[in-house]
Amino acid sequence: MSLKIRLARQFIHRLSPQEVLDLAGEAAREWMARMPVEERAALMNSLLPLVARHFPLDDVDILGTFADFESPRKPDWEGL
Repeated sequence: MSLKIRLARQFIHRLSPQEVLDLAGEAAREWMARMPVEERAALMNSLLPLVARHFPLDDVDILGTFADFESPRKPDWEGL
């Protein structure tokens, strides 16, 4: 195990569960912002069937949800 991983684990063990979640969310946003659009689309397309299996979408009106959707001028995660 590398020194970086050991240090990261020691740091994380000192954080509260909420702080770990906040840190993971921030890291995910940074990671997604750096990922090329095509790769993000492929990732979401591969994850959607898994999500749909665990969260049935039969009762969700997807078309109605996005009917009035206006895409942001910049990615949502840049403002967070």
